[in-house]
Amino acid sequence: MKKLFQITLLLLVAAPLARASNDSIITSVFSSTYNGYQRPRAADGTFQPEYYALANGKYLPGVSADASIDKVKFPQIAGLTAQFLALRDYHLAQDSKQARFLLVITWGKTIPLDDGVYFDHQEAFFNAMNQVAQARGGPAGRFSAMASPTAAAKSFAENDEAEQSLIQLNMFNDMRRKADEYNAKVLGYVDEINRREGPARFAGAGTAFDDLIDDIENERYFFVISAYDFPTAVKTGQRKLLWATRVSVQAQGNKFNEAAALMLAKASKYFGQDSGRLVRQYDREGKVTLGELQVVGVVPESKVHDQPPK
Repeated sequence: MKKLFQITLLLLVAAPLARASNDSIITSVFSSTYNGYQRPRAADGTFQPEYYALANGKYLPGVSADASIDKVKFPQIAGLTAQFLALRDYHLAQDSKQARFLLVITWGKTIPLDDGVYFDHQEAFFNAMNQVAQARGGPAGRFSAMASPTAAAKSFAENDEAEQSLIQLNMFNDMRRKADEYNAKVLGYVDEINRREGPARFAGAGTAFDDLIDDIENERYFFVISAYDFPTAVKTGQRKLLWATRVSVQAQGNKFNEAAALMLAKASKYFGQDSGRLVRQYDREGKVTLGELQVVGVVPESKVHDQPPK
């Protein structure tokens, strides 16, 4: 019988992807299941082996050159990921009949907030408000960042410079919000941020919310391993997501080619499962010992529609 997809074998050379550069590292993992997927178990309660075909996902390089990730190619990513999948009894399918999943790996680095631009807009806004207040005989001083933009707009709408500064600040805040939302979705932070948002964070509840915002507004290395229903992908070209696991670490002070193995080791505990919420974990030692890389297969991209991971 004619195979529905072609397997391209890649012989991989072991790469130095085994050790984090710092003595400590914080990993964040979020994993979810979709469309009613539950991993099957054997009679003894252990997970049954499941099989996948592998598709080349997307590399998102961020905004700055970074040799520790820019020089890492998909065959290395695929080989490393395959090892940790095998530890959880996920294996490369030998043919299309055996494949349960179409596995798509996306990796890269998030785009950080440009603090300089933000503070420039904020400074211009505060200066304009102070000029209006002084022109009206008000007290000189510093306007608070917590002031209501709507109330401020009413107080100096007739002042062109102040009004323009307010417009620019609002535009930048909107851009910041959209960038934060995008990074939060990629990294799996959305639910945890929403959970931490509220009056409690102003009443001695710690810095958890601010820590999360700091994460999504700074560069982070990440993996997204998405498992789609293989028969649906082949028959219809559509991607029916069954599970997805997201893992990330701070880019500053780390190197991707040294932290990648630790990231996948942490993520592998949740492959095919729901983590319930974001798991943010501090490790004093970031070391993972790897064996030899295995031979893996790749599904040609022409066999499925190119869609970004959900």
